Amino acid sequence: IITAEKPKYPGVKILRALGWSVRDTLRETTRIFAGLWRQPGFYKFLAFLGFAAFVKMIFLHMDYTYPKFGIRELGEGAPIGHLYGLNNILIVFLAPLAGALTQRIPAYRMVILGSFVAASSVFIMALPPQMFQPMADGWLGHYIAHSWLGLSGAVNPYYVMICLFIVVLSLGEACYSPRLYEYTAAIAPKGQEASYMAMSTLPFFLAKLGVAPLSGVLLSRFCPAAGPRHSGTLWLVI
Repeated sequence: IITAEKPKYPGVKILRALGWSVRDTLRETTRIFAGLWRQPGFYKFLAFLGFAAFVKMIFLHMDYTYPKFGIRELGEGAPIGHLYGLNNILIVFLAPLAGALTQRIPAYRMVILGSFVAASSVFIMALPPQMFQPMADGWLGHYIAHSWLGLSGAVNPYYVMICLFIVVLSLGEACYSPRLYEYTAAIAPKGQEASYMAMSTLPFFLAKLGVAPLSGVLLSRFCPAAGPRHSGTLWLVI
């Protein structure tokens, strides 16, 4: 049996009803989030999200900073997109695998561990490229540059560094990213799971505010289009 829902604003014209609906929705949304701020544990949750925003900044730098860095260090036409695409391929396999192997480990611990691994991966790019020259001249560099990317000639060590960086970054992401939402739902008071889940997207927007102005400054200072470059310092700052 289907029972028709009673009109919320009976006898009111559609435009006025639409305006009243928007007004009531804004009031209800304000009431819900005002209630969140009155919960002592909510401030700890916001602090936790603030730290998570720093990890999200790494992934945004891969959109803002990494392309220019790759072209300026490896030359026009360098297949830097293929290297970053490795992240998508690895996540497809690593995320469900990590979830299955770590399901007995508390979500909070996995978020901390995964965030630490993801953040640590950037330090690979801050190391001197000369350290990776033997690997670039060996079988790993040959496989990455010649067999996979279809390049020829000597292998720039940055190809090996970027590949290792993305592998470690993807491993950390597979550990922490899915469990972040699980942790959020677990600590939310009963009936407020949706509000907490909505707030869990906050790190992405906070990260954008930090990365957008910083990316251009870092590139112009440490990895300019012309002149001496200090790309290791760029990644060290990141």
